[in-house]
Amino acid sequence: MNWLIKKILGFTGTQKFLSIQLDITNICNLKCVHCYQPERTGGELPFSSWQKILEQYSALAEKLALKPWFGISGGEPTLSPLFAPILEEIHGRWPQAGVAVITNGTALSEKIVSVLKAHGASVQISLDGPDAERHDLIRGAGSFARMMEGRKLLLDVGIAPTFQAVLSLRTMPWIGDFFKTAGRLKVPAMSFARFVPQGRGKALAESEADRPLIGFELRDAYAKILAESRRSGVSTGTNLPLFVLLDPALGAHGKTGFQGLVVDHSGNLKLTSRADFKLGNILDDGLENLFLNHPVMKDLRAGRIEGCGTCGYLDRCGGDRNASFVAHGSFLKKDPGCWLQQGV
Repeated sequence: MNWLIKKILGFTGTQKFLSIQLDITNICNLKCVHCYQPERTGGELPFSSWQKILEQYSALAEKLALKPWFGISGGEPTLSPLFAPILEEIHGRWPQAGVAVITNGTALSEKIVSVLKAHGASVQISLDGPDAERHDLIRGAGSFARMMEGRKLLLDVGIAPTFQAVLSLRTMPWIGDFFKTAGRLKVPAMSFARFVPQGRGKALAESEADRPLIGFELRDAYAKILAESRRSGVSTGTNLPLFVLLDPALGAHGKTGFQGLVVDHSGNLKLTSRADFKLGNILDDGLENLFLNHPVMKDLRAGRIEGCGTCGYLDRCGGDRNASFVAHGSFLKKDPGCWLQQGV
C-alpha cells in the first residue's frame, strides 16, 4: 500500500486529488449522433446507494491521502430527481471540494441553476458546433438555442460555464470558429475531447460520416487548438494524453488507474466513462477492492501498456485509454492517435 501511495503521488505531482465522476443517470433528452452512451434504460440507483458509494469513496481517498474532487454527469444529470440531493450530500460532506457538472445545457431551469449556485458547482456545457446550424446538425434541431437559454440562466446567477466539443474529422476544421464563438461570448474555456466511436458513435464511424483523428491529423488538430487558444485568449484543456508531445510543460493528467474513478448509474466502477468496460459493481465488490486489486488496474500501474509502457513520456502522457480500448479491445494497447515514430 505504501508503494502504491508513493507511486500515485509521483504521478499526480501537485494535483493530489482522487477525482470521481458520478454518472447518476443514463437518461438524456437529446440524441447526439456521436454519443458513446445511447442506452436510455433507466435503472438508476436509489439515493441510499449513492450515499454508500460516497462513504466508500471517502474512505479510499483518506487511505490514499488524496483530496476529493467530483464530476456529475450522465446521460443528462439535470434530468435526474437525485441531481439536487446528490449535490447537497457532496457539499455537506466536503464543503471545500471542487464539483463540476457536465450538461448539455438544454434542461436548465431557474430551480436547477439555484441549486448549482448554492452548492458552488462549476458547469461545463457541451458545444459540438460553433453556431446553431453546425451544433444542431450533431445534437438535434433547436438544441443550440435551448443551450444558450440555459447558459443565460447560469450567467444570471454568476456562473460562467465553460464549453467542451468533441474533436473528430468533421469538427477539426471548425476549431478556429469554436474559439471565435467562445471569445465572442466571453467563455472562460473552450476544450475538446476526442471522438470515441462507441454506442451511437460506432454507427456514425461505420457509416463513414465521421471518425476519430489519428496520428499526424491529431497532432495538427492539437497544435491548432493551442494556437487558437493563445490567439483568442480563451483557455483550453491541455492536461490530456499526447499534449506533452507538443510542449513538455503540458500533459500530466491524472493517469487512468491511478487517480480517476467513474461510477455509472448502476454503481459499476469503470476506468473511463467512454469505454464500455466495467471493473465490477461497487456495492457488491467494494470500491477499494476494485480500485486497488483489479488485474487491469494493476497492469496499468505497472506500466504494462504496449508502446506506452516503454515510452519516455509515460508519466506525462500515458496514452488515451479510451482510444486504446475502442481500437484494440484492451486498455493495455497503444493509443492509435499517437504520432511518435518510435515507442508507440
